[in-house]
Formats: sequence, structure tokens, C-alpha cells
Amino acid sequence: EGASKYTGVTFNKKMNKWQAQIYIEGKVRLIGYYDNEEEAATDYARAVFKYKGQGALDKAREQDSFIIDLSDVPPQSPIPKSSDYAIKEGASKYTGVSFNKRMNKWHAQIMIEGKRRYIGSYESEEEAAVDYARAVFKYKGQGHWDRSHDQLGGAAIGGNKTKKRQKDDVIAFDLTDVPPQSPIPKSAGHIKEGASKYTGVTFNKRMNKWHAKIYIDGKHRHIGYYENEEEAGADYARAVFKYRSQAALNKTREHRARDKSG
Repeated sequence: EGASKYTGVTFNKKMNKWQAQIYIEGKVRLIGYYDNEEEAATDYARAVFKYKGQGALDKAREQDSFIIDLSDVPPQSPIPKSSDYAIKEGASKYTGVSFNKRMNKWHAQIMIEGKRRYIGSYESEEEAAVDYARAVFKYKGQGHWDRSHDQLGGAAIGGNKTKKRQKDDVIAFDLTDVPPQSPIPKSAGHIKEGASKYTGVTFNKRMNKWHAKIYIDGKHRHIGYYENEEEAGADYARAVFKYRSQAALNKTREHRARDKSG
């Protein structure tokens, strides 16, 4: 909370501004106060260049040049904290997620090579958790991702009592190999005001986006969030095709068509 994603920058609550400062000759030197976080970071970099030289600036950039890029990573299910983990009031129930009171947003970050790396800030706790899981999948590998979820299962020993934890069966949705599918319309009588006209799609008011999810093995599974209702419906249909089979997709379409004609 109050931290910046840039080196040399912090948020000063008293002044309600971003503060840039640099460490020179054993002392912290104030550079300035800014309304904009990026502007503060730019002036910090200029100060490093002037007072420590181009070599120090290059070295700093090298150390902090790690940028989280999830553009090529499919949606992943959030990683809930263990039931044995005491979740404080106002904290997230998901691993890798915290609430930033100043920004009034959920903050996702991941430890890579001994350093905390910023993933992003989000309106929705679930969206932050999904991106954290995607970052784990990309930067730590499928094995680490699996182990993170496996820790939810098994038994935890506490004193003389054994507490069994129910494992959350997780599905990592990867639809890259699934051909396009048309959305599955709901029957006319099943569409409430403001709801989606497609099966498997709801509107998330908090995120102001369409949400696609599918029911598998007795649990709702997150597919993704979308600006477009049709895109969410198409991905739901693709998930049915992949995880339930073509026959299940055809059956769902036939069922909806009968409801519509009837």
C-alpha cells in the first residue's frame, strides 16, 4: 500500500502526491513532489543519470527491466489461500493479491528471482487473482502452478488433530486449439432484464464486463471477462466443445432451439 511500481518513488499521503528521492553519499535526497507517478519516476531516472552516471542508470534499468507480459497466456483459475491461512479482514482470499486502499483497487504481484514484480491493479479481486495465476503459469511453469493448487489438498496436522482440506479441482482453460463456435442463445423465457441472451454468460457490474463461466464437475469455472457479449458467448461454446465434447455442445444447442420454438 502506498508503494510505486517505479524505483525511487513513493506516495506521500500527507501531501497526497508522489515523491521522488535518491540515495547519495549515505543520505536520502528529495527530488520533488508530483501529481503523476510516471513524472516522479522520470525525474528520479534523470537524477540517477546526473549524480551517479550513465553506468549506474543502465545498471538500475537492467535490474528493474522485468516487465510482466501476459498477452500470450490463457486464462487460469485463481489460487485460493489455504483454509489454514488466517485471512485478515479486508485482505484477499486469493494468493498474490492485496487491496490497495489509496487506489481503491486490488493489486496483483509475484515474487520472481527474489524480487516482487508488479502485475497490475484491478477493480475486481477475481481478475487480479486470475492474472496472478497466469503469471505463475508463465514465469514459474506448469509444475509450480500445479503445486500451488495441490497445496490446497491433503491433510494439515495441527496439535493432535488432523484437519482435512478439500482440494479445489482446478481447470486451466486454454482455448487456443479450439475452433470458433457460435454463441448458444438462451430460450426467450429465460432471459431476465439486463441479463445476457447467451448461455454461460452474465454481466459483471463491478468490472463492467461480460463474464463467461462453465459448470464442470459440480463447480463453476471461470473462462474469462469480455467487453463484448458475443465474444463471451463464443468462448463459452468453445469451452463446452473442448471440456464436454461436440455431442454436449450439439445437445445444448438443440435443447435451446426446442425451448425457443416451443
